[in-house]
Order: sequence, then structure tokens, then C-alpha cells
Amino acid sequence: MNLLLPRSGDRTPLLLLAVALITAQPVAAAGAEVTFTRISSGPIAASSGGTGGAWGDFNHTGSVDLFISSYPGPSSVLYTNNGKGVLAVASAAGLDASTGSSWGCAWGDFDNDGNLDVIGSVYGSGANYLLRNTGHGTFAKIAGAPIGPGSGNNIIWGDYDNDGFIDAFCAGSNGGLFRNNGQGGFTAQPSAFAKGDSGTQGATWGDYDNDGFLDLFTTRVNQPNLLYHNNGNGTFTKITNAAFAANSSISQGCSWGDYDNDGYLDLVVCNVGANNYLYHNNRDGTFSKVVNSAITTVTANSSGSAWADYDNDGYLDLFIAARGGACLLFHNNGDGTFTRVTTGHPVLVSGTWTGAAWGDVNNDGFPDLFVANQGGANALYLNGGNSNNWLTVQCLGRVSNRAAIGAKVRVQAVISGQARWQMREISGGGGLASQNDLRAQFGLGDATNAQVVRVEWPSGITQEFTNVVARQFLTVKEPSRLKAEMPSAGSSPRLTLTGGQGLAYQLEISNDLSTWTPVATGTNQTGALLWTNLPPAQSSSVTFRAKEL
Repeated sequence: MNLLLPRSGDRTPLLLLAVALITAQPVAAAGAEVTFTRISSGPIAASSGGTGGAWGDFNHTGSVDLFISSYPGPSSVLYTNNGKGVLAVASAAGLDASTGSSWGCAWGDFDNDGNLDVIGSVYGSGANYLLRNTGHGTFAKIAGAPIGPGSGNNIIWGDYDNDGFIDAFCAGSNGGLFRNNGQGGFTAQPSAFAKGDSGTQGATWGDYDNDGFLDLFTTRVNQPNLLYHNNGNGTFTKITNAAFAANSSISQGCSWGDYDNDGYLDLVVCNVGANNYLYHNNRDGTFSKVVNSAITTVTANSSGSAWADYDNDGYLDLFIAARGGACLLFHNNGDGTFTRVTTGHPVLVSGTWTGAAWGDVNNDGFPDLFVANQGGANALYLNGGNSNNWLTVQCLGRVSNRAAIGAKVRVQAVISGQARWQMREISGGGGLASQNDLRAQFGLGDATNAQVVRVEWPSGITQEFTNVVARQFLTVKEPSRLKAEMPSAGSSPRLTLTGGQGLAYQLEISNDLSTWTPVATGTNQTGALLWTNLPPAQSSSVTFRAKEL
């Protein structure tokens, strides 16, 4: 019996690819310009003392919720989304004072059970915390301080070894890299980075050279900021590129984003009392420091940064929070330059603004903005939208980590008569103490469809879809891997499905790739599901596929 299996090097397994489409409400506003409205009533308007915020749909309602870290506390707060963009305190979630005085926070599914968990860094006394989502609207604090003893600044998720389980990095005096062992625990990796590279402030993962492995950038105070290249074998090499060599500033937040749509991540670094840094990716493993940009020629007490295409014109814009002064909003001109926006937008003139994060709170296709104010009331700005089209892609990992952190989503569309590619990498946190919406958001301008949507998973699997209609939420599930073995000539095959732990699958057989017959079902309890004693083939060639139920 001949088994039709993927060719060597073919990244698409023989599995049914499940895609769910959810259409959001159309945007009422017209025109290229957008306006923002600050929420002035309700629990979110009454919140204060935030250092950062993280957007994530922890309860599977299809709308993003908001976790706000707070220092000096007394506790972080979780806000649930009612599906219409209205946030309410999740008083029964089991958080209470267990988080203490937090600095940073990020969502990620560390145990791959399909429920987003939250991690937080504690600045000063106390231990960093990991809150496991029980799947019933509550959280359980994982005992034993599994991710650092505290004194943490930024804290972020990233699967640096591509084993399908997200790892954690904590910036700070007692920070470092913590590897997920896949069994609910973490192990410190003290030898991953060079000694003497401590004192980090901000941190962010990003695959800057597109080799499939997440690299790490960290900021420091009056010391060179550090870029670590992931060697793909669990080790890192510190990059001594001249662009990063000098730093006489108090560097804080940092964020990756492909602002010029060349398919490679660029980098912004926020500085206190000095000009910010913008680094352009040269696509050869090096960076050039941009010195004549609007982003780099303004002095502010910059803290957190966040990229998003707020007007959906197809280019990433940038927001920078500032402590004790005006925040900064930069509109991308589409030619590699930016214009500072000074009116009609969320440019705050007073407050100790620290972290910032974009998230589409009301599912209208336009990213809204949360800004944490350590010294006063936090701010949530609703994006009024315009007539531009958009596409939002939610990725659900199976072989890769379930939250799809590190996955790259690339979209091609014809905007204003020109075919244009855009790229977003799903981020496990960054900026400063914050995390954008885990859904990849794309502006399409006047394009009514995306010619190509491509998802490049950390596992190496690639999926591609064509002629995807605009103004919708597209959910893409990574296929699990199906492998066939023939123990001996004339015997029945053994099929092994890898990935999608906890999910149920139906195995189907076909002799003509047209008619499929179910032959077995099973739940992948351990991460690998084995099928044996399968029916004999009715022809010389047979194909199996596994369909997620």
C-alpha cells in the first residue's frame, strides 16, 4: 500500500485546514483622518496607577480583555470585555492582592491548554507571578515563584527554542531567561547570555533575520543596549553592531515593527530625557541608526512604545508614552518617514505615562489605545475609524505554541494601485510592561481583498490563503503533523499525529482524494496521538487525513 505523504521539504501536512470567518460591524466614519475619543466614564476611566497593560481574550468571547499592572499597587486588575467594547472589573477572577506591586505583564498560553495565562513582574520586594487560567473565568497562582525572584521590569513570552512551549524573559536586576519544561514548570538558563549583561530595563523578542528563531533585544541605563542573536541551538550570540554600541541614555521600552514593509523587523528604543532611537533593518543581519526621522529628533521622557496601523492605510504608525510630559504619536507617511501628530489624537500633556498597548476593544477593525498612568488616571482611547478597509488574523497554534507567539503573518494586497506586502509578528510583550492585541491587524486602504494571506508558524509549517475578503476576522488554525510508518511489508500502517494537545481528531481515509471515510477518532491527551490496526487499503494508493473536531 502506497501512502501519499508530503514531499521532503514540503511544509504543508496532509491535514484539513480549519478556517473560521467572523464578520465585524462596518466602520461608520469616512475619510482618511481618524479621531480618538477618550473613555470618560465607567471602571476603566476610574482606574489609575497603571504601569502597563496587556490585551488578550482570556475567556473566549471573541473580544479582547485588558490586564493592567500597577506599581506601587496594591494589585493588578483584570477588566473583561462585554463584547461591545465596554470593560468591567473581573472581581471574581481570583486575582485580588496576589499580584502585589507589578511592573510588567503579558498574556500567553504556557501550558497549551487553549486558555491564555498571564505573567507579571514584581518591582522591588516580592516574587514575579504566573497566573494559570483555569478555563472557568478564574485564575490560580502557580506556587514557587517559577519565573524569577522579583525586582523585575519588563517581562515577556517567547518560544526561543521552538519546542512548542513559550519561555519567559524577565528584564531587571534579578531577571533572565526561563525555559518552559513543557510540564508546567520553568528552569532558569543562567548561561544563555554573557555575564555582566544585567541591569536590563525593557525587552522584546523578534526574529529580525527571518531565520525562524526569536532573537532578543534589551535596553539598559547609560550602558550599551543589547541585541542577542538566537543561534537555533538554545544559545545566543551578542551582536556588537556599531548601531547599538553607544548609549548614554536611560533607555526604557523597545518594540519591533516592520515600518517600511520590506518584510524585516525594524526597532524603536525609548529614552528618558533624550532623543529616541530608530533602527532600520538592513536585511543582512545589520541595522542602521536613523538620525533624521521625526521619531528621533524630538526629546521627551519616553517610556513605552507600541506600533499599530491606526488609520489602516497599510503602514505601521507609532505611539510613545512619556513620563511627565506630552506623549508622542507618529503617523507613517509610507515612504520611510513619519510625521508627528499634535492635535485631535491621544497626545497627553500631563501624567506619568509608562506603558502603552494597542487592541481592538470593540471589534470594528481599528486598533484602540490603552496608556497606563503611574501617577494618575489611566486612559483608553477609542479609534473612530475611517473608510479604509482592514483584515484581522487570529492564529491558533497546534504544533507551535497555542497562542501563536512568534508566528509571522504576511499579507499582500493592491492598495492605491500598488501591490504591497505587510508583515506582523505575534508578540509576547514588549514596548514597556505592555502587550498589543495578539491578533495580527492589517490596514488595507482601498483594497477590497487580500490577494495572499500567509502564516509562517514557529514550527516551520506555512499556510497560505488567496483572495481573502477584507473587513473580517480570519481565524487560522495551524495543522497538526500526521506521520505514517509501515512496520513491515503488507502490514497495516501506524499513524502518529503530533500537536494539538487536548484536542479531538477524526482520522479519515480516501482512495481518490474526493470521497473521505471516517475510520477512527481520538483525543490527543499527551501531545502525540497514535493510530494502529487501521483498515487495509482498497487500492494501491491511499491517503489519510486528520480533521480537528
